[in-house]
Amino acid sequence: MSEIEARKAIEAYFEAFNAQDEEAMRRRLHFPFAWIVNNRVRPVATAAEFEAPTKMLVQSEGWARSQVDFIEIIQAWDEKVHAKLAYSRYRADGTRYVTHECLWIITKVNDHWGVQLMSLHVPR
Repeated sequence: MSEIEARKAIEAYFEAFNAQDEEAMRRRLHFPFAWIVNNRVRPVATAAEFEAPTKMLVQSEGWARSQVDFIEIIQAWDEKVHAKLAYSRYRADGTRYVTHECLWIITKVNDHWGVQLMSLHVPR
């Protein structure tokens, strides 16, 4: 059951992300939350501190949407799931311009599944 709920949490986050709905993104995360990009940890202690990266992506990359390419559950327990996934970013004209493979940790807190950690490598 935890695998199904973790997949739903990932898909719900991407739905909120693509809608550029920062409040909905916050509801799909658990805090403290962290991004690990390459070897840099970016912790976010509270929901109030969370800033969606979508505005920056639109400005710097011409981003229009992201799409999950695959989700592979690596480990699953009753209250925590490790998932390997890949997603691609697209411009408004439909051009895919980057794909990232990453590891996400999804946790169940107060009977709610949410993303607790996102780890990815971005080539420089």
